Amino acid sequence: MIEPLAFATTVVCLLSGLTALVTAALGRYRWPRWRPLAVLIECALLAQAIVSAVGDHPAEPGTHLAYLATSLVVLPAGTAWGARENTRSAGALFALLLLTLAVLVVRIRTTAR
Repeated sequence: MIEPLAFATTVVCLLSGLTALVTAALGRYRWPRWRPLAVLIECALLAQAIVSAVGDHPAEPGTHLAYLATSLVVLPAGTAWGARENTRSAGALFALLLLTLAVLVVRIRTTAR
């Protein structure tokens, strides 16, 4: 696992999730503004998954691979559902996705050791 990238991904997901939650609460959530961030985070997660699947030797490989697979699926699945609208609920969904990804990245780091 690339530790600086994992840390950066966690911080970006946390801060962006909180920002998305605030913009959703204010009714200013618009999906096109968030799309580049979602693509960037997904690319970082894909790089982490490739490096982690090849280089890590976790004590519990099944759990580790499940976290890796989940981290790659959560964002595309959620955005496919929530990107059709620019409502508060879509913004809250996107915020929840980002916060979930922050937790998943931390769990991947802990299971990789």
